[in-house]
Amino acid sequence: MSKQLNLKDKSNESVYAAKSMWQIVFSQFLEHRFAVIGVVIIFFFITVAACAPIISYITRLDPNKQNILQRYQPPFSTISFSLDEAETALEKVAVARPDLSEKIKFELQKAEDSIYSAIDFELEDEDFLLSVYEIQNESEDILEALEQTPDPHVQEFLEIIGSYEQFHIFGTDEVGRDVFIRLVYGTRVSIGVGVLVAISAAFLGLLIGCLAGFYGGFVDAFLMRITDSLLSLPLLPVMIVVCAIDIKKIYILDWFLGSGAESIVKLVTVLTVFSWMTVARLVRGSILKLKEEDFVHAAVTLGAKNNMIIITHLVPNVISPLLIAVTVNIGTSILAEASLSFLGLGIQPPIPSWGNMLMNAIDIINQAPTLAVLPGLMILIVVISFNFLGDGLQDAINPRTIRR
Repeated sequence: MSKQLNLKDKSNESVYAAKSMWQIVFSQFLEHRFAVIGVVIIFFFITVAACAPIISYITRLDPNKQNILQRYQPPFSTISFSLDEAETALEKVAVARPDLSEKIKFELQKAEDSIYSAIDFELEDEDFLLSVYEIQNESEDILEALEQTPDPHVQEFLEIIGSYEQFHIFGTDEVGRDVFIRLVYGTRVSIGVGVLVAISAAFLGLLIGCLAGFYGGFVDAFLMRITDSLLSLPLLPVMIVVCAIDIKKIYILDWFLGSGAESIVKLVTVLTVFSWMTVARLVRGSILKLKEEDFVHAAVTLGAKNNMIIITHLVPNVISPLLIAVTVNIGTSILAEASLSFLGLGIQPPIPSWGNMLMNAIDIINQAPTLAVLPGLMILIVVISFNFLGDGLQDAINPRTIRR
């Protein structure tokens, strides 16, 4: 009986064991199923964005490579190199492997009559390789005969020219670029801009909110009037006007931005300037309440400096609502980037983003609907995922909903 009672006591201890604050928050966050799904989706997209160069290397797809002759190809299309592209590629092969054509000639001279008669063995190295490439494209019988040739040099050459055939899972766009790889690189730009804007706005809003809430008086009135003024502006028209300014005409900025970075830097700056106000008001309200708490009065009594009180005592207590605001602002920033890019004032081609992919697809939506549906679907999924993440964090961190 005593052993059974001890076992029951141990089981009760495990059930009613005290949990830390973060354990409680984590367990409550897991109860929000949509938030967990949102985290998984966000992690997937971030992984895709981080591995974009690897995906490009494995698939041998270039997001900026154009092929005007293969525009608007449907999904699941397989496209071979044109003769000009094959000739350029085979010239590089001939330079890198000058002995390859001679070895292939030697083996093919022993092959079947159909192959021997179809090939001109008097051609120069790159012309001979191009001739073999054309012949195997035109005749399946010759291709099968070449594949059955046991010589490793012939097999190596077949692998090389086999790479000149590309599979486009989502088809091609208006200038023959692969849609899949542009969506992958667009993930880097769209999510990267959203995260960068949200973090920058959170830092700026935290700084202004802490100063306004802690010092009060003239500082509070001055900073909050600026905040209210920016909140009263119609943001989209103002951002359109600001984004239309060519900042590269300013000499110092022209030198600093260089080529290709203007649209990204300008967009991040504009979105940050018009995104911090809500965070600042949220932080200010929390600081106004926290600075009347006993632990703040105790720190003042002990002679702590104002900056130490703000950094050590107040900022850690506003991290929770700030974290929620950041996750919501990421989704809002992605939508703002897509809107401005759709209007032609955001990320400028050839840099791919989901917004400018939508802009390029709007004129041919009836002819190639996937060009508009795919980036729009990416924006929808990511924004909803970040909103679910924010809802889950709000439910998990809110002290009124925590069940101890």
